[in-house]
Amino acid sequence: MKKLTLRAKNLNKLIEEKTYKAIEVHPTSTRKALQMPPKDWKAIQEILKNLGFKGEAETLPLATHEIDAVTAALTAVLHLQSQTELIGDDKEGYIIIPKKRNWKTLT
Repeated sequence: MKKLTLRAKNLNKLIEEKTYKAIEVHPTSTRKALQMPPKDWKAIQEILKNLGFKGEAETLPLATHEIDAVTAALTAVLHLQSQTELIGDDKEGYIIIPKKRNWKTLT
């Protein structure tokens, strides 16, 4: 876990050097906030298709990490639309999750 944390810090530094703002997300928490099944990968992929995600999400079964990546992207879009909230504290840090609602209201 320490190795992953250091990798994330380095990536965050590189991103911010390019003047982009990085946010930390937790895909399972996003799915729970949007009333999606947290780990039913086939059902989640169907929901993502219903939300309009294109490409391989429409035609191929995605791996769990790919579904998490798409979920993270969804969180970022919602964040840009001011539809998220911060969870955490200054000491431990924050993650961004969508405001609680049903995913069907996103379409």
